[in-house]
Amino acid sequence: MNINRLHRSQNFSNVEIAVSHVVIHGTGIDCSRTIEILTGAEHQVSAHLVIDRDGTVYELVSCLEGRALRAWHAGISRWFIVKDGKKSQLERFNDFSIGIELVNLNGNVFPYTEAQYQSLFEVLKRLREHYPALDDPDSIVGHEQIAGFRGKIDPGLKFDWSRLFRESYPQQPSPERAPRLPEEVVAVLAGVYSAAGLARHPEGGISEDRNDLCQRLSSLLEKLLQ
Repeated sequence: MNINRLHRSQNFSNVEIAVSHVVIHGTGIDCSRTIEILTGAEHQVSAHLVIDRDGTVYELVSCLEGRALRAWHAGISRWFIVKDGKKSQLERFNDFSIGIELVNLNGNVFPYTEAQYQSLFEVLKRLREHYPALDDPDSIVGHEQIAGFRGKIDPGLKFDWSRLFRESYPQQPSPERAPRLPEEVVAVLAGVYSAAGLARHPEGGISEDRNDLCQRLSSLLEKLLQ
């Protein structure tokens, strides 16, 4: 696993968190723009890790060595859990979760790469060595599960949750992780990307205009789904 620590975010709280969950995100833009946003002061957001299309892992906020600082990736968030027959609600995921961003212009339209899956599985294996709560597959959630009520739709329909749980938790039942965006909407969205010249996901960087288009499409969908 290739880990790059040259790009460190300034958007974090210098507070060590007790990690009980991992939140998987999709970026909605290419890798260079993702790192620019997550490390610069302008947007006041971050994630612990970014996994590029080629499998490179960028550690923007410390977490891989057993000490996780509080990143700003989840926003207003909540998730209902059932434990010992009792239903309870988790909130404020920044306080106890590691955020992993997978580079993808839209995870409802474009598949994630084999290299990304392999790096993700290795990352989860390492994190479980440091944070015992992550031995429970229920601890792995998507951004759309904890913030779908705010219109979040990542990592999206093309993310293979079944494979993640099969590979990383082979001896345990797989939790359900339903995508937020309906398939009929995904079909329309795919047509929009194709019309914009993005019938396939580019494996390198894209122009500023195309990054902007992807961001605007994601923002519009979020507003419509709120």
